[in-house]
Amino acid sequence: MATALGLIGLLVVIVCVIALAAAVTWLVVKISPTTVGKKPAAKSGDS
Repeated sequence: MATALGLIGLLVVIVCVIALAAAVTWLVVKISPTTVGKKPAAKSGDS
């Protein structure tokens, strides 16, 4: 029984770590300045 509880606990920790990483990534994307529409124009080369 202790092994099953240990595996469940390990799964809970893994899910929490993944959720935390997703939340931090989402926050960074929302906080960081957006660069949409500010891409440099592609130069048309003659080569």
